[in-house]
Amino acid sequence: MSLTALLLTGCFGGTIAQQLARSLFMHGADKATAAAVDAHERNEKRVAQYLVPNNTKLDDYQIAFLNSGFEVIHPQIETLPQTAEQPESVSQELQLSRLVNVEVWSLLIGDEKQRLLEKSRLQGSQLIPPKEEWSTWHVAIGASNDIKTNNNPEPIIFLIPPDIGKMRSGSRALVELPNNGELSIARYAVN
Repeated sequence: MSLTALLLTGCFGGTIAQQLARSLFMHGADKATAAAVDAHERNEKRVAQYLVPNNTKLDDYQIAFLNSGFEVIHPQIETLPQTAEQPESVSQELQLSRLVNVEVWSLLIGDEKQRLLEKSRLQGSQLIPPKEEWSTWHVAIGASNDIKTNNNPEPIIFLIPPDIGKMRSGSRALVELPNNGELSIARYAVN
């Protein structure tokens, strides 16, 4: 009985080994065949790219396109024009203006305002607007803690442009103090 069991096991074992060997052989053959087919397809595509059909005749436009090219452009060297000697440079003086925080004490109105604007206009102030716009501009008196004389704030008279709006007593503004003695002007409202 044990002999038959050994014979049966050997027969079955041999068959399994044969099937396994066939499977490995077929798998390797499939890979080699696939690689050969891929290589053949690549070669056919490469040949088809460079193959010119025999029955194709080029027309005049295609021939002109194939024969066209770009002209070589050579740079042209030109001399720079001779400039006349420039006169000595006119030095422009930088005029620095200080911005100070000013508290408004009061506004000038009526004749006082008109006299002050007229006086500044006659002195050649460039900040004074045209006479037609004087009614929209305001003139104020205020003081800054930054500018003191004998520990008392020095009064500052300044213009208030219409875009800042009308300011009242106690309002604060950043005022530009010019160095050339012109009238000061409010640049920004602080409140």
